[in-house]
Amino acid sequence: MPFVAAGSVTGIGSLPFTSITSAIRSVAEFSPEVPFWPQLPQLSERESIVGQGLGVVEELIEPRNEGYGYQVKEGRLNSVLEILHRSSGELTPANAAGFGAFEEALSAGLFSSAVAVKGQIEGPITLSAYLFHKGRPFLSDPALFAAVAFHVSQIIAWQIDRLKTAGLPVLLFVDEPALCLDAPVANAVSEEQRLNALAATLEDARVRGAYSGLHCCAARPFERMCRAKPDIISFDAHEGLDLFFADWHALDFVNQGGAVAYGIVPTRPGLNAVDSATIFIRWLKAASRAGDPQRFAQRAMITATCGLGLLDTSAVAESFSVAHSISKLIRSLAGSPEE
Repeated sequence: MPFVAAGSVTGIGSLPFTSITSAIRSVAEFSPEVPFWPQLPQLSERESIVGQGLGVVEELIEPRNEGYGYQVKEGRLNSVLEILHRSSGELTPANAAGFGAFEEALSAGLFSSAVAVKGQIEGPITLSAYLFHKGRPFLSDPALFAAVAFHVSQIIAWQIDRLKTAGLPVLLFVDEPALCLDAPVANAVSEEQRLNALAATLEDARVRGAYSGLHCCAARPFERMCRAKPDIISFDAHEGLDLFFADWHALDFVNQGGAVAYGIVPTRPGLNAVDSATIFIRWLKAASRAGDPQRFAQRAMITATCGLGLLDTSAVAESFSVAHSISKLIRSLAGSPEE
């Protein structure tokens, strides 16, 4: 089903609520056009995007004593691999309470003005960088990486199959903050292998009938993002706006019909309406230097730079208010009717 970006607003995924009902109401109020299922990291550690991605093996892994991420418990690697290889991709109320509630809200007609629905999950590169065995990340072993990549594809397929029952276009975003990591050691998964696996994951989403989005807030991600061939690129445009419009890979992506979710609303408390015009003018100047700003506007979505899950609840209204103000200006430029 066709989806036209043209200034539409959505969320990256996480919200700062501990009440599932409040989270769903917030999505309905602030992201009615492209509603998303809310991840609630303040409700539980399991609700973190890494926790959701690795929840299927949570009994077999433990936080590392040194550094970030999780390690496979002693002697449990084969069990971890077996579980990953037979993964159904199902997210459960224990680690994704917002998903089931979102499904119920969809079927109850709470999002009657929606033009698309959005899901999201951590990508295979990042999950493999967070999961360790004997001090080495899964990203350093092709067989371990392949097991995680299969599991992520299953999560994506499960989400799409559930979300498309709403009869609307499905946008499925893969979050890859580790996309720009360099290969840490010899015999690790090469950059080409990583990007091929990510591209296959995004293609799996398309085969299921969804639009594949790729979110990355790393520095200078555009060349690698484009090589993965998503339908929608999502990035930190507060920091990287000028770099985006100066990157030929990014411009070619748009010229070939790709959509861009500009994470141009800073993820911080204390935003106000004055920020909206300033942010839009900055976007317009950068777009005008790169080409036809109307074309960029027609293929633009507006988001915060990243998830709002670690902010105070009051920041949600502030962030989405600024996003919608920018959206109206983008829509006016694109020639689309305001919502």
